[in-house]
Amino acid sequence: MISLHSLLHIPSNTRVIFDTNILVYWVTDHPRFGKHCTEIVTRVEKGEIQGVIPAIILNELLHRIMIAETIETGYARNFQDAVKILKDDPSIIKEMTIAGTVYDTLPTIGFEMIEDERGISSLTYYFSKELCLMAKDAAIVAYAHKYDISNIVTNDRDFQRVKWLTCWSP
Repeated sequence: MISLHSLLHIPSNTRVIFDTNILVYWVTDHPRFGKHCTEIVTRVEKGEIQGVIPAIILNELLHRIMIAETIETGYARNFQDAVKILKDDPSIIKEMTIAGTVYDTLPTIGFEMIEDERGISSLTYYFSKELCLMAKDAAIVAYAHKYDISNIVTNDRDFQRVKWLTCWSP
């Protein structure tokens, strides 16, 4: 099994997929991982490494930020409450600003955004079965495979099952 490597040691010019958890830690300034995640995002901004965000990660990131903002603004106390409140009163979504700011900022920082791709679903299914991965993780692996990316910044140990993928963690 491959061990996780410290994200602070990613070699320059490495092309790396950013998993949702790393971006959430950066956006929310996570008490334990926020500092290191901010440092790695800064390396993308400086052009030292090439950060890649597939559509599946962007969608999950925006969803999680919307939930966090619903809680932060006092509409909800926890994840379950936030989802219920947003479903009951979707007009709240129009008031949200953080997800939109993040969405607009990522490309200006230098992240490469990969849109949904034809054929990803069949690769996702293959990698899910072959590597015993949940569908979202298998989709990330499918994007990595399709775009010849062999590095991921993540705090998810499930990616260690992908022998050709080097995992970097905070």
